[in-house]
Amino acid sequence: MKQKYEEILETVVKTFLQTHEPIGSATLKEKLPFEIAPATIRYYFNKMVERGELEQLHKSSGRIPTENTMKFYWRKHLKDLEVICDAMEELARISEKEELFVLLKPFKKNRLQSIERIGERFLILVFESDEYVIRYQSQLESFLGDLIGYELDEVKQIAKDVGMMSLYHKMRAKNDEQITAINPEAIIRIAGKRSSWGKRNMRIFLDGDVIEEFSMGLHFEPLIPRGFMALRTEALIDNHPTKIFCMGAIDHDFTKIFKEV
Repeated sequence: MKQKYEEILETVVKTFLQTHEPIGSATLKEKLPFEIAPATIRYYFNKMVERGELEQLHKSSGRIPTENTMKFYWRKHLKDLEVICDAMEELARISEKEELFVLLKPFKKNRLQSIERIGERFLILVFESDEYVIRYQSQLESFLGDLIGYELDEVKQIAKDVGMMSLYHKMRAKNDEQITAINPEAIIRIAGKRSSWGKRNMRIFLDGDVIEEFSMGLHFEPLIPRGFMALRTEALIDNHPTKIFCMGAIDHDFTKIFKEV
């Protein structure tokens, strides 16, 4: 009975992701892999509503999954975040269709290798792939020397945290060149639906900072507004190692991009 209960709930969620419409007993009966009477389905529906797993928006309508059910579903089915859509063009097409906001950033090693002083005027931060020139200060030379071996994104964040804004903005400019934003209209719509969240957060999402600030895995509120979720992972996109950040409504189908367990 428990197995049948779980299979019914899973089928409701999968059907809802496809249709975005309330699921009635007749529709669900067609989707289930076993025979079951409509009256029995309604019995299960009532139990699921009592337990807060489904909700009925109107007395005469079918049921839809609650937000907690969607969170449980995604935590169960997207544990490994394996990307199945690895071509940029296809990724863009699916993101637009499912109203998902996606950030992509090439993943490459770019560690701070040395700090070179030019007389008493400048310091050069020499990374594996970049160099940054800042005005010389003896305290800075010592401080930055302790960061040798750090990745560029780590140094950028530290520069921001300690108030070295000139260096931070130089690194940000390089960061902006590398980031590709797909379907930014989606994040604008999200901000519009959650205006208080949008006023605080929309800029860092559009700027692409979140691709470094979010840890790997799934994210829900409070980092993401209620009713939405984000995924942070890495994969090969067009055969290039890439950092990925994807965000959208919790009831939209992320399995078009990420492999379902």
